[in-house]
Amino acid sequence: MIQHAKKGGEKKLFINNKCYKVDGYYYDRENKMRNVYEFYGCYWHGCTKCYSPEEICKKDRNKKTMKELYDQTKERLKTIEDYLKPNVKIHTIWECEFDQQKYPEVDPHLKPIDKRDAFYGGRTETIQLYNNLSDLKDVKNVKNIKNEKCIHSNEERVIVGTWSTIEIDKAIEKGYKLQKIYELEHFEKTSTDIFKLYVDTFMKYKQEASGCKCDPKYCKPDCENDKECKTKIQYIIDNAAYNLDIDKVKHNSGLRFIAKICLNNLWGHFGMRDNFTQKEYCFTLEHITKIVFNEKYKDISTMILDENIVLTEYKEKEEYSKPNPSVNVYIALFTTAHARLKLYELLDILQERVLYMDTDSCIYNDDGSEACKKVENMMGSKLGDLTDEIVSKHNANHIKQFISAGPKDYSMKLDTEKLVSCCKGFRLNAEVEEKITLDKK
Repeated sequence: MIQHAKKGGEKKLFINNKCYKVDGYYYDRENKMRNVYEFYGCYWHGCTKCYSPEEICKKDRNKKTMKELYDQTKERLKTIEDYLKPNVKIHTIWECEFDQQKYPEVDPHLKPIDKRDAFYGGRTETIQLYNNLSDLKDVKNVKNIKNEKCIHSNEERVIVGTWSTIEIDKAIEKGYKLQKIYELEHFEKTSTDIFKLYVDTFMKYKQEASGCKCDPKYCKPDCENDKECKTKIQYIIDNAAYNLDIDKVKHNSGLRFIAKICLNNLWGHFGMRDNFTQKEYCFTLEHITKIVFNEKYKDISTMILDENIVLTEYKEKEEYSKPNPSVNVYIALFTTAHARLKLYELLDILQERVLYMDTDSCIYNDDGSEACKKVENMMGSKLGDLTDEIVSKHNANHIKQFISAGPKDYSMKLDTEKLVSCCKGFRLNAEVEEKITLDKK
């Protein structure tokens, strides 16, 4: 009979003045063999299949990582085995292995969820390579009479991945069917107020520092439209989502830049990577070999700088990397997910009118349709509203010509004949703008 918690109590082993309890114990008198049985709960013992090594066990009073719990478990097992040698058999099973035997339909090769798989940036894409918007053409909508059934099976069409719940909700809304859930992480409490005060504060600063088109930055010193200026400033205040100070509504590029940086950079810190490349300057062979042959390091490279100095670069393996306590990937991934859905909302309205998109912006053909009027109603100065940058940034009304070679690489001519270009990898100063133009792209 196996001795366990409900039959005789857990077996106690006293090793080096320390008590070790085992889940099950049986002494085989015939073969004179001690049998030890251990059941390891995946969360409490740091299962390498179910949890990432750097994840912290929140229920552990010392807040150890899963890697530390796993190493502690293996060390404990070795201590027991060494004490009972030579006539001992250790039988261990992990919770996930037990569940696999109990529920064989569960995929044994399925990796535990990695929250960073759901963390990725916005969408930058060229939809139309060229469009001469000054040419007025008849647009017709034709439909193929022959409607062929898709030849792909459900298994071939299926998409497997990790997403935030708000993205899954949108997919279901658009007709996708959720076939199977492998794993999910649920938060019992949610809040929309954690960053509210922070965002409201810097949005207020940004709107005040944005000023209006009639302040002295845009008017001549002897401008007589002072009354109109005050009227427009009051309009901004009345339509803002924040309590702006009328005396502070004045263009201030420095303050506006700082407010914008504070708004944009906070969430990025929560998604920061933990494992950065480390650099060390080595002056001795002993120092070099200590790094190169260290089992904790990966992606090791060396560079001889001179006869006395070698630069070494390396990263710590994931299981040895300590997590940054100020990082919270969940905040970051939901931030980018909301941004993508906001962009999708715009694309879903405009459909084939879209020329180009980039994370939080969209270039499109305004054909005067109801869809374009709907987008126009989405413009404003509140958080989440759209801004017409052709008007506010370039003092023009519309785009005459657009050309693009791919993401982050486009040029457009405005109705004022002004050229606006973006070319990834190039800083568009006066010299470069002469060589990279709409005609030469």
